[in-house]
Amino acid sequence: MINQDIKSILNLHNIKATWQRIEIYKVLNSSNQCLSADEILNMLKNKNFKINLATVYRNLELFVQNGIVVKSTINRKHFFEIKKNEHHHYFVCIKCNAKAEIVDCKINLIEEELNKMNFKILDHNLEVYGICDKCCGREEQ
Repeated sequence: MINQDIKSILNLHNIKATWQRIEIYKVLNSSNQCLSADEILNMLKNKNFKINLATVYRNLELFVQNGIVVKSTINRKHFFEIKKNEHHHYFVCIKCNAKAEIVDCKINLIEEELNKMNFKILDHNLEVYGICDKCCGREEQ
């Protein structure tokens, strides 16, 4: 994604397109998984950008408030990803903190049941904790 496209997205949400915001957006957009603020900071520092964690957090929260980015809490830690039309759920390994996306979510079945009870879902969060294959292999040795 080129800078002009990112600037257009930010301008659409009345957000000034600073270099920090553009670079944070690029990092999120280039990732195929949700990222923590620390991970984003490290990726930016690896590209020799001078930026601090507070700036990353502040801009991520601005993106969340404006509906550009989705914040998820996994294992009591915040992760961020570009908002798309679909939602995501994750399996989290309690040993190594590896994250894997749960692809086939059945929330629509739950929504149907709750609609029958006149209950409207506004948001949901699903986290499944366990031990990944790699860590299971270590335990057996």
